[in-house]
Amino acid sequence: MIQIGIIIVLTVFVLKGLFSFRLEKDDYSKSTDELRTEFQRKDFLLLFLFFILLPSFTVGLTILFDWLSDWSTSNDKSILHIIKPNIGTWIVMAMMSSLGYAVCSIFKISKWIFKTNESNYWTYYNRKYGFKATRLLKYLGIILVIFSSTLVCLNLNSYVKFKETKIEINEFKSFKPTEYKLESITKIIHFQKTVAPNGNIVQKPHYAIVFNDNYAWRTNDNLRTPNINDDKIFSFLTEKTGLKIEEIEIDQ
Repeated sequence: MIQIGIIIVLTVFVLKGLFSFRLEKDDYSKSTDELRTEFQRKDFLLLFLFFILLPSFTVGLTILFDWLSDWSTSNDKSILHIIKPNIGTWIVMAMMSSLGYAVCSIFKISKWIFKTNESNYWTYYNRKYGFKATRLLKYLGIILVIFSSTLVCLNLNSYVKFKETKIEINEFKSFKPTEYKLESITKIIHFQKTVAPNGNIVQKPHYAIVFNDNYAWRTNDNLRTPNINDDKIFSFLTEKTGLKIEEIEIDQ
């Protein structure tokens, strides 16, 4: 899938920038006061730029992820309805990714601004916080980029396509969709409530499709939230299958 390839290329590029960052050992050849005098103003500028980059990358990556998700299904004209990750999912993943992207950018920008004096600036940065803050930023960025990129790739591969005679279900944990003919649907259920992981019963209306192999797909699978189009999709299914929607209060 080209979309996943794009995410992998971006991830490798950012990880390369993060892993390549190296800080020379502090030899204490300059005092903290000397370093503060030299770098305090530019340090404020870089900090300001960092907090500009964070929301900028969040917005940009959200748009990219959502576009890639749409692109993966836009050419299939046989799709009548589709359920896929919503914009909220991409926002969360973009927020996680943006820290790594912003840190990588700051590392690159500092090299351009300070040139041969870059190591002294990061020495001052670490002394200012009293610990190796650059190491924390570097490895936190690496972890978040790898984790979020993995989730993005899995979710780009997650969808449910409703077609004229069949349903294609591709969960994020699988790489090959499972196809069901509409006539293999045995039940369509509408639940009003569900049991939360802590055992509490919560108000969370959702639908379920039960197939003749006893597999049940729910509209709240993979932490999906209810969508305004769900009613339209399940009205379509009742028309096509002739089944009535069973109303059940609690999804056990």
